[in-house]
Amino acid sequence: MKLDLKNKKLIYELDIDSRQPASQLARKIGISKQGCTFKINNLLKNKVIISFPTVINTPLIGHLSFRMYFKLIDVSPQEEQEFRNYLIQHSEVPWVVGSEGKWDYIIVVFPSDFEAFEKFNLELNNHYGQFIEKKDIALVTQANHFRAGYILGQKRDLLPLIYAGQPKKVVELDQIEKNILTLLAQNARYPLVEMAKLINVPAKNISYHIDKLKSIGVIEGFTLTLDLDQIGFERYKMFIRSKNLSEKIEKSFIQYARMHPYLLYYSKSIGENDVELEFVVRNGNHLREIIADIRNRFGEVIKSYETLKIYKEFKLNYYPWGKISTKNKKN
Repeated sequence: MKLDLKNKKLIYELDIDSRQPASQLARKIGISKQGCTFKINNLLKNKVIISFPTVINTPLIGHLSFRMYFKLIDVSPQEEQEFRNYLIQHSEVPWVVGSEGKWDYIIVVFPSDFEAFEKFNLELNNHYGQFIEKKDIALVTQANHFRAGYILGQKRDLLPLIYAGQPKKVVELDQIEKNILTLLAQNARYPLVEMAKLINVPAKNISYHIDKLKSIGVIEGFTLTLDLDQIGFERYKMFIRSKNLSEKIEKSFIQYARMHPYLLYYSKSIGENDVELEFVVRNGNHLREIIADIRNRFGEVIKSYETLKIYKEFKLNYYPWGKISTKNKKN
């Protein structure tokens, strides 16, 4: 689908804050409120916009972050779909993507502790171990999600959204807040009135709790996901094994990633690779140009690297275990 400038600006603003009301978005892109609502609905109808996820700081509510990589073998299309559906439907898995290259699938797991992760890993092996030729595991120690600039080829200097790491303290949520996160994780643009009906709490109280969750850092931000194929972009990962990566150079690298219009993620982990970058680019040649620039700037800390193409995102939900309950009437 060919996007005009207004649609591009709209997508750019929704990526920064997808919970913005249509009236606010309309002012920013220079159209009427009705025109803005029409454009959003049209982008949803044509499946250019897939979803409006809410980024949740899961370490702050007591969850670790692991990344797992799978290469499959001797698996039929039906068996592969069963494996994929198992991952998509699992309540501890927030992210599932299909990829081309070294790995067939990459997932993230949000266990409550190491024992819970060991249980997940064992159950997965028991169910589908015969189809897994090899796998790798990484403990994610820091994940920076940057605002996307690729749609306009430019980016504002905004703080990254953080969803992995080790918090100094864990926040205890009440049932209302858990209900709110359950709904917003599915759709950041959920209207307050509809949320009030679903969880049986006045809309003004829900608004108060959302503001609270934002102020204490549990809600990092509201964004969107797109069908990149429809708008002429491709998604890639770059796995980096570093050497002599000082704190000073790392800060410079993260700032470079933060301001690069085609770079979405910079994450650190304990595993085979120290650093992972994620890009949205026009094509493979565009990716190679960006990697050449990265190597020119930071080559002294890159021991080796690999790239991989993500062909589809099957799941993204930062609160995958969420269930609505109205037992707790505290508001």
